[in-house]
Amino acid sequence: MKRTKRTRSMSAAVWLSLAAAAGLSACGGEKGQLMVVFQTDMSLPKDIDTVRIEATLDGSVVYDETFERLGSDGSIRLPATLGFLTPDEPSQALRVRVIASRGGKDGVRLLREVLTTVPEGRTATLHMPIQFLCDGSAEVERDAQGNALRDADGNVLVKNSCPEGQSCVAGSCVPREVDSRELPDYEAVAVFGGGSGDGDGLCFDTLRCFAAAASAPVDLEAFAADGTVCRAAAPSGDVNVALLTQGGGICGESACFVPLDAESDAGFRVEEGNVLRLPVEVCRRAQSGKLAGLAIVAAGEGKCRRKGTDLPTCGPWSALQGGESTVPDASAPVPVAVAQVHPVSLQVAAGGVTWIAGATFDGEGMAQEDGELKTAPVDGGEPLILGATQASPRDLAIDEARQVAFWTNAEDGTLRVVPLAGGEPRVLLADLEQPEGLALSGGALSWTELWGGGVFRAQLSGSGAEVELGAPEELTPTGTAFSSPYRVASAGDTVCWTYQGTLGRTDGAVACRVGEASVTIAAEQLTPREIALDVDGEGNAAAVYWASFEGGSVFRADLSGAEVGAPEEIASDQGQLNGLAVDEGHVYWTRRDAGTVVRMPKGGGEQEVLASGQARPGDIAVDEATVYWINEGSPDGSDGAPVKDGAVLKRAK
Repeated sequence: MKRTKRTRSMSAAVWLSLAAAAGLSACGGEKGQLMVVFQTDMSLPKDIDTVRIEATLDGSVVYDETFERLGSDGSIRLPATLGFLTPDEPSQALRVRVIASRGGKDGVRLLREVLTTVPEGRTATLHMPIQFLCDGSAEVERDAQGNALRDADGNVLVKNSCPEGQSCVAGSCVPREVDSRELPDYEAVAVFGGGSGDGDGLCFDTLRCFAAAASAPVDLEAFAADGTVCRAAAPSGDVNVALLTQGGGICGESACFVPLDAESDAGFRVEEGNVLRLPVEVCRRAQSGKLAGLAIVAAGEGKCRRKGTDLPTCGPWSALQGGESTVPDASAPVPVAVAQVHPVSLQVAAGGVTWIAGATFDGEGMAQEDGELKTAPVDGGEPLILGATQASPRDLAIDEARQVAFWTNAEDGTLRVVPLAGGEPRVLLADLEQPEGLALSGGALSWTELWGGGVFRAQLSGSGAEVELGAPEELTPTGTAFSSPYRVASAGDTVCWTYQGTLGRTDGAVACRVGEASVTIAAEQLTPREIALDVDGEGNAAAVYWASFEGGSVFRADLSGAEVGAPEEIASDQGQLNGLAVDEGHVYWTRRDAGTVVRMPKGGGEQEVLASGQARPGDIAVDEATVYWINEGSPDGSDGAPVKDGAVLKRAK
């Protein structure tokens, strides 16, 4: 097969002579061309970091290339074009497949497939965009043991979520056959932002263009009446429209956008009466709570003119004008996920951030089964729901070795497990008395039961999704009078926990199980909730830190000696302390009342505000280079509906 390409970026056409590729003679009538255009509405490499493009002619492979490290130097730039010349037998079927992945080529996210022919006597344009609304339209085929199936060349086999003969477009399954006679003629200006394809065209600066956008809902009432139509109201005049996502697309400091193409069936059309007609998948996702709504703004000029398929997005992945675009302030927190409902806890492990979106409450104050366990890569992206319809989930733990997540459900009294890659959640223990805190170390799970007053530990066995839990061992000190055990932390053979006691009273306490003995570390505490362990290089607990939610103080007790050290107050007057974490040099906490994220040296010293203006910041976690925290967001509205302004955020240390 003969092929030439100017650069690996594919910003100009890669021309394939299909006659030569199929072993046919090059003689015949006037040749035509099919220019396949690849574009995306997502952010690379956050959402997609690998693309494989495969083309076959009557079943014979004529092109197969994988592009990795998207959005970085030396890789593909978008828009990209791939040109095919008419074969000597023009009726031969050309099949083109685009497989997009995240986390490497085995992390398949979506598949777009077209079956067509190459026209004669003209150059036609075939758009095959990598679309957010099709994210999740494909996955890796696996055997009964969960191992990926591969072809003779080692590529994973891909399972299409659409029925045979169909492929995903804008979130819906449509026939993959495309009549090339109906395709428009190719014009470079209609692909490369008015340019020639040499980087001279305009791109759409998403964050700048939507900086003053208004948020608008889709009409879910009309969608419920007719599931084939998705609409929303729009102001008069030319507008730009974007989906407000939970983490997919191009993210600013407080929102993530997927811009839609105007006057496109895969984007939006403006109908009579200033009504936006949208792909039905937009309403499906909004109905299921996966979208926060729409961002709508008046179209401007230049990089903010009305967006169409002729105006690709700006970014590090862009083939136009160097990809220069508006980016968030480098000193500001960066969202991992936005538009969340009351997140309550998080963990950072296994290359991802996993958190719990808390349940809402009905008119009688009872928790509803609408809590969720979610995960996303540390760089952000649309979250994967690991556990849906949960009964007031409260805390979680990640087992990196087994690649599973555990969590407590307070309302139904269960402790559950699910694979981090996704799957069916499973109950490990039931009939618990409002399980609250959860921690993992040394192959054992430890948890608290708020109503029952007990603290327990049990050994894990098995691997992966088949993990099992042994008989629970109670850790509560003999004869204790403390109530309402809340959060728990563990390292090595040490488990420590807080008793929050009664709100407004100094009847809380902190206790630890060190080796075989359970001891009270501190009594007469004012609502101690959050707790964290300082862990040494051998994985053993060197000190325990805890925070008083109502008392506004941070305390420390040494655990490295033969006996437990006396409690030390290392910070005071901190208002409502709502999260606590420790690393090799600092202790970190969040102030719910002041909306700040704070750190100070572990032994005491000057405090540093890492972030301010946060919406009720809560649980916090750290890794080697980054601080992560949740914003619980606003309380439910006056009508009881949840306000989706919670978030998972991060910033460099």
